[in-house]
Amino acid sequence: MLGLACVLAAAGALAPPANAAGAPASAVVRVRIGSLASSFKPTQDSVVFELTGTSPARCAPSVTAASVVGTDVDLRLQWPATGCMDSRPVPFVLNADAASITGKTLPRGPVYHVSVRDADGSLLAFRVLETDVMRNWPTPENGFWWPQADPINGASVATGSGVGIESQGRQLAINVFGFGDTGTPVWYFAGARQNGRVAAATLVELQHGDGLFAGSGSQPAAEPGPRIELEFVSTSEARAWFVQTDGSHDVGVREIRLARTPFTRNASAASRVAGRWVLVSDAETAPRQFSFSEQPAPSATSASLIDTDADASLACRVDAATQAPTLCSLTIDGAPFADFDNVGLDRLVGRASDGTSVQLLRVPQKQ
Repeated sequence: MLGLACVLAAAGALAPPANAAGAPASAVVRVRIGSLASSFKPTQDSVVFELTGTSPARCAPSVTAASVVGTDVDLRLQWPATGCMDSRPVPFVLNADAASITGKTLPRGPVYHVSVRDADGSLLAFRVLETDVMRNWPTPENGFWWPQADPINGASVATGSGVGIESQGRQLAINVFGFGDTGTPVWYFAGARQNGRVAAATLVELQHGDGLFAGSGSQPAAEPGPRIELEFVSTSEARAWFVQTDGSHDVGVREIRLARTPFTRNASAASRVAGRWVLVSDAETAPRQFSFSEQPAPSATSASLIDTDADASLACRVDAATQAPTLCSLTIDGAPFADFDNVGLDRLVGRASDGTSVQLLRVPQKQ
């Protein structure tokens, strides 16, 4: 299978470079959330995007088209065919009201994946944009995250590659390991700040480092790599976009779904959750410990665990395709206590019946 760098190269080959036609070679485009209200009358709360960058003097672009499919937004720009002063790049600011163009509402709340292209369809910019940073969004679990099979055809993606994430507060340390065009290993590293459900960072490729048994202590060389854009769906699931750039434009994008999965692939959903956990709450209550053991499941799409000593049970809904628990409910002393809709390997996040935020945190087993 193709390694990570080869996958990116294939994605970039789908379209010619942005300066091949349509956009002036010196044009630079960036996209972010704008502050204006939409002119789309059914809902003026729709998100408006703001495009900024530089373009030749007397050659400002205009938004000519847009499309919206779910949370995927495609914006098209067009430049004047004549009159551009290429030697004089000047800044521009442009509002892109996709809701007004398409007639489709873009409410605040979702994460939007925005592509900006020129009239010829060549990519100019891509961003994953958060529109609601006020909620208590998932904190990614620390550890290895692995590419998941393509959801359309079930094929493996970037086999042998992976992503390591270390989360400290809102700061993330991200490393990506994969293979180059010739099959040689490559390693990228970056730091990023989580903004709600999203994070973005330009990866740095480290090259020519010392071998493990080398006697010298030289520093590896750092070369710019692709950009990574992340959307955390839960504490253990994410969507990642690897973005190729040519220095001024984004020229290729490849999405890979990532997940924190147990090393034992054939583990049942209940066995993934079994073990010692501590319950912590935003309410001023003392933490409680549980030791859940697996019980016979009533169906293939459910899992059941109990702690007899604590008179507690945990019932989980199971995804039939991945055998991963997706929604768990905790019962204590025979009464419903909490529902967890954010289920990871080491952390379950949800709300108690009184509305307070609660978490189940895994406790390492005693050896």
